[in-house]
Amino acid sequence: MEKFELRFIISDQLKDLNDVGKAIPRTAFPKLLSYQGSSAFVVKGVRRCGKSTLLKQLILAKFPDSFYYFNFDDERLFSFSAEDFQHLMESFVEVHGKRENVFFDEIQNIKGWELFVNRLLRSGYRVFLTGSNANLLSKELGSHLTGRHVDLELYPFSFVEFLRARGVADIGMELDSTEGRGKIGRMFIDYFERGGMPEAVVFSNESYLIQLVGDVIRRDILSRYNIRKQNELNILSRFVLANTGREITYRSLSRNFLKNSEVTAQKYLNYLTETYLVFEVKRYDKKIKRFDKNPKKIYCIDNGIILKNVPSFSKSDGALLENIVAVHLKRIGKEFYYLRDKNGAEVDFVIPQTGEAIQVCYKLDEGNIEREIKSLATASRTFRIKNILLLTMDQERIINFGDLKINVKPVWRWLIETEAGMVERKFINSL
Repeated sequence: MEKFELRFIISDQLKDLNDVGKAIPRTAFPKLLSYQGSSAFVVKGVRRCGKSTLLKQLILAKFPDSFYYFNFDDERLFSFSAEDFQHLMESFVEVHGKRENVFFDEIQNIKGWELFVNRLLRSGYRVFLTGSNANLLSKELGSHLTGRHVDLELYPFSFVEFLRARGVADIGMELDSTEGRGKIGRMFIDYFERGGMPEAVVFSNESYLIQLVGDVIRRDILSRYNIRKQNELNILSRFVLANTGREITYRSLSRNFLKNSEVTAQKYLNYLTETYLVFEVKRYDKKIKRFDKNPKKIYCIDNGIILKNVPSFSKSDGALLENIVAVHLKRIGKEFYYLRDKNGAEVDFVIPQTGEAIQVCYKLDEGNIEREIKSLATASRTFRIKNILLLTMDQERIINFGDLKINVKPVWRWLIETEAGMVERKFINSL
């Protein structure tokens, strides 16, 4: 590309920077703000979950006069290649002069990017990157930046971030009153149905959630892996979203959609996972060799994505509530599994390292309470789990079952209690 083209794009992309001051503070931001190392800092996550905004917030808060910024997810860069990286750096200097901090969005779009980033690091630049393909990032970072990168996974808005977007300035104060708790409970219903993708929350633009799935399939999967049967992938992706929270095997996928090709089914599911659209949860088993052979459960990164692309899923309240819990466990960095014993007793989530079990039930009633309690009791006996939660939509109580104490609480309360790393006042004041 010609340098005059690059200079124009550099200047054009900076026009939106000042609008970021109005963006919602993210709970993950303090980790990014406090980073002092010399390795590349990589923010990863599904498309349009706020990665670019997070980088721009960091620029305004910490490097307002010493940065280069470039977004490679721009249709004007269709002809950009690795040879143009040198032209890009020269264009930066021509536009801004010498600066030390480099911010690149969706850089994995350009083949050979990792060699260029490695050169920047060797030259003393501080580098911050975003990307929306876990496999491409991990392969290239592992090959050329071993030990020279720090990763941060960004998710759609947590419930705490959703409350900030809705103007709740002091969550603790709201929880101190009956009226405030009722208000937060009502807001959780909105979060439950709308999800946490920033554009859907801030601008009420929920229709883009349909386009988002199409973009992920076209731009992050089809174009990268040269898949010819687009319709096959479209149907499989819709099936996966429609079966959020259920066990899925490669065999069942291949029999239904792929003419008995389990290898292709595994590849397609891996592609959907690599783009952060969905993720797998394995069945817990004491025998490690059975981990990959057991059926896996699939969860979607956001409730809004499910409901906009599979409208009939609105009838599956329990699965939607379970999905919110699964995403939040990922967000707070827990290593978790689901549990099913030989007698069919199932627990939605177990966290072996901390001895926790979490069961999700939309509403406890006479028809299900015995089953839920017995499943938790089985998990407690079999795996010596003592810290037990039963999360519901809005019920709260303590259940004593023998020597077992089961803490029943609303999902919204658990989401708030487990939110880590509140946004620094320093950051809020800087915007």
